[in-house]
Amino acid sequence: MARYRQSVVEEGVTQREVVRSAWSPAQLVAIVAGLLLVVLGGVALSRTGFHFRDLAATHVMVAGMGFTTLSALVDLVVGVIVLAGGAFPDAAKGTMAVFGVILLAFGLVVALGPTPFFTSWGYVTANGVFFAVVGGVLLLTAVVSPIFASTRRVTRRDGAASSTTGDAPPAATPPGAGGIPLA
Repeated sequence: MARYRQSVVEEGVTQREVVRSAWSPAQLVAIVAGLLLVVLGGVALSRTGFHFRDLAATHVMVAGMGFTTLSALVDLVVGVIVLAGGAFPDAAKGTMAVFGVILLAFGLVVALGPTPFFTSWGYVTANGVFFAVVGGVLLLTAVVSPIFASTRRVTRRDGAASSTTGDAPPAATPPGAGGIPLA
């Protein structure tokens, strides 16, 4: 989306500035990762049901990964936060860095020893590998992704004796000295 601002710098000189919204490739990665987590969490939650009595009672498998109601809710919430963070370039990079570190570390812990996480969370080794990969991609993208912003100024000089280079205002010709008459 572009914003335009036009102003008169001096008589006969109009300056227009076009400012485009900043964006980053990190936003796309944040949106994809957030959607992936939201979809996995949503499908797992729909299969487990929503039981307030015991959030860890029902175990299901979704895409080769284990889930309980509790882990499905956590995946859904994390996905929504990462997805919302993708709305703005600076927020995308910050959100991705924080959740990238958390998911990478947690994924490695779960992948190396999934047994303690199975009862309450329903996690198996595949969950750990998935979280480690998603966390690594988020962290790497947050570190290397640039933010692009652009501003362009256009200066226009009105009248027949206008400068085409835009470097200096045109010199006025005194009346009766020939050249172009001033009106």
